[in-house]
Amino acid sequence: MAWLVSLAIVSGMAFLVMSLPSIASILRMLGRGRLRTGWLWLRGLIFAFIAGYAAFGFLRLGSPLAMSDLIVSLILSSGGAFVLIVARLSDLTTNDIVRISALERDAIRDPLTGLFNRRYLDAKLVEETDRSRRSATPFSTLIIDIDRFKHVNDTYGHSVGDQVIRHVSRLLVETARSADTVARFGGEEFVVLAPDCDLDQVAVFGEQIREEIAVRAVPLPDGRELMVTASLGVATFAREETPAELLQRADRALYRAKQNGRNRTCRSEDHYEAVPT
Repeated sequence: MAWLVSLAIVSGMAFLVMSLPSIASILRMLGRGRLRTGWLWLRGLIFAFIAGYAAFGFLRLGSPLAMSDLIVSLILSSGGAFVLIVARLSDLTTNDIVRISALERDAIRDPLTGLFNRRYLDAKLVEETDRSRRSATPFSTLIIDIDRFKHVNDTYGHSVGDQVIRHVSRLLVETARSADTVARFGGEEFVVLAPDCDLDQVAVFGEQIREEIAVRAVPLPDGRELMVTASLGVATFAREETPAELLQRADRALYRAKQNGRNRTCRSEDHYEAVPT
């Protein structure tokens, strides 16, 4: 019986030790927060259990053994196996969740800027225009285009061009409200969806964005700074139009801003009746 008790205790300790790599893997995937703290506490408890198993086995050495000692040792072994199974299943589940989250993020995010991509923008635009119709609240959109971006690429190279795009992306995110959606429309163009924002408000908002881009220099790798500007077109949703037509009106306003000298914000001149508030 003594060897069975020893084998069960050693097996339980081995199972607990084998669970530690899975917990370490989970901790590497988790950021700071309550969930990570919980797994750290669990790891500490496992170390305490290992010490307890060892103490129990040491105390039984040289002592007369009863059937209850065998039962307790088997329970301890089963407990270690249970912890190992739970840890490994948790590790596999966490890996799957992280992988799926990454796939979902990549499906809706632009890889260069981290902004939402065109696929997400199209879906969000339909959602916001439907909400505007139902609630009879204003909804506006802005299209932002970096001025003379081809010149930047031709003069400084595409790596600097990418840096300019990331720079403007950060400024858009910093300037936008929490309710706004900022997306990369393609190339050097961006779109901001601004719910609960009428034409006058979105024009003011567009000027804030334009001025922020114009005064914030792009730091270059060689220590120099590059100043860039952007042109903007803004439009407010009218309930008789489609989401695509709203974007087209904002795009036409952007085209006028480019024609009129760049580095300016132009409103849509199309005469649609605004959604009443």
